[in-house]
Amino acid sequence: MDYIQGLAGQTEIFLYSLGFGFLLGILYDVFRTLRLIISRSKGFAFFCDLLYFVICAFLTFCFILVADSGRVRLYVFFGEALGWFIYYFSFGAIAIRFTNAVTGFFRRIFSAVSKRIKRILGRFCRIFGKMALFGKKIIRKTDKKAKFNLQKHKGMVYNLYSCIIKKKGND
Repeated sequence: MDYIQGLAGQTEIFLYSLGFGFLLGILYDVFRTLRLIISRSKGFAFFCDLLYFVICAFLTFCFILVADSGRVRLYVFFGEALGWFIYYFSFGAIAIRFTNAVTGFFRRIFSAVSKRIKRILGRFCRIFGKMALFGKKIIRKTDKKAKFNLQKHKGMVYNLYSCIIKKKGND
């Protein structure tokens, strides 16, 4: 086991960290795309960014464990940052344009589908609303008719009770 790492080993790890930073840039664009598709709220953006940083910290920890046997070196972090910036300002610019086109396409499809669904649900609501109003009128009529029919017959219990009280009052 070498306690002092040579220049060739350091350069190799630095180049690996450049590539790893490039991959973290790609991961950032994946999170950015999901954030734009799902929601544009500030709270959701904060949650996505926090999740991205936690994932990056864990992946960097695993990378340092594998690449440099757990020895934390400043040039590894510098290489990751440089790789991330290289991705962001080269391929990231192309990815941003592509992402904006894709999210715009999905938003247009979603709005067209949601408009049609709202229109269909509106029709159902109007039809079932009219049916519910008609049913409400029928229920009111039958309720009034049921009360009238019950009061018409003198043999019913509540009618007999009122008759009994009236007879006691006359005695």
